[in-house]
Amino acid sequence: MSLKKIVNLFPNNNHKSLTISLEVQEKFEKRGFNVFYEYNENADLNICIGGDGAFLRAVHKSNFSNIPFVGINTGHLGFYQEILVPNINKFIDDYLNNNYEIETLDLLEAKISTKNSNRVYTYTALNEFVVRSSDNSIIHLDVYIDDNHLESFAGDALLVSTPSGSTAYNFSAGGAILYRSLEGYQLTPLAPINSKAYRSLLNSIVIPSKSVLKIKTRSEDINSNSLFIADGMSLNYDDLDYVLFKTSEKNIKKISFYKDWYWLNVKDKFL
Repeated sequence: MSLKKIVNLFPNNNHKSLTISLEVQEKFEKRGFNVFYEYNENADLNICIGGDGAFLRAVHKSNFSNIPFVGINTGHLGFYQEILVPNINKFIDDYLNNNYEIETLDLLEAKISTKNSNRVYTYTALNEFVVRSSDNSIIHLDVYIDDNHLESFAGDALLVSTPSGSTAYNFSAGGAILYRSLEGYQLTPLAPINSKAYRSLLNSIVIPSKSVLKIKTRSEDINSNSLFIADGMSLNYDDLDYVLFKTSEKNIKKISFYKDWYWLNVKDKFL
């Protein structure tokens, strides 16, 4: 007797998402699946129910699992959430008949070094990292790419985003949209200052995926706390020295059913 296949469900904690999750659970169980609401490493599929926030939480909760993800959209903006509620039956049929493609989404890795410790703190993000002051004052940072000094930045923050995250905070901050399969990542300034002392780039730059970005605190902020944000999750550092960013060796897989869905979504959400 063959073992039942498994799906993991990650619903948002609101009435609509929870109701849809019960419907999805019933439909998959009728097809012979076991359904788990906690991450099961033996699953065949991770299903995220909600908006893009639900997708991000599921990715982090599963520790960037190599099990493919798919999103059912019960929210508003849904760049990861491809499946609409009226199309759930078709989604299940297409999935069982292997009528889909698997996209590989790059992740970003950040390694934080502090002034008072030899320990290195490592974080991973699907969308973006942000470095800013904890009290929303101007932050002063030196920026290096592959050990080449690029700029002495002063402004609200620096944002580092993946191609798949380029339609999120990065886009709101004036950054470019990068197609998800492009190799590279983006550095976007938030409210940069240009003066005799600080020559900050006013626009985003796209960095090759094999290059390392270094953001280092300057002496002007020696008594200030820094706020480091990973996919919306905030961490305070009172002794931040520098952060090294690069494309992670890890990635995640996302199931896609409609080859033109990305561009249709860009038009629908932004135009």
